[in-house]
Amino acid sequence: MSEPADYTYLTLPPGVSLRSCIGLVVAGLAARARIGVGGLEEAVELLESRHSDDAATRYRFSLVEDRLLAEVEEQRETAGVPGGGNGGGGSRWQTVVELVS
Repeated sequence: MSEPADYTYLTLPPGVSLRSCIGLVVAGLAARARIGVGGLEEAVELLESRHSDDAATRYRFSLVEDRLLAEVEEQRETAGVPGGGNGGGGSRWQTVVELVS
């Protein structure tokens, strides 16, 4: 399986007003990859559930061969301090959804 080379990024502000954008992006990328709609609603609901009401949420999507990979950026905690501490903290991408045709 090849690694993703290109990503589509989506950053949503906190709150629910723009949450439906996740579904539009997933549906468009699934159509581009010619992935069936089975499981699409559940995938969108799962991604929407990861959207924060407190801070902006970053998503990234990639198409590789016949699959769509959706990830959410998560902040790492170091030394008990979110995103900080002497160990550096930072963020990482957590795979949340993988759709395959």
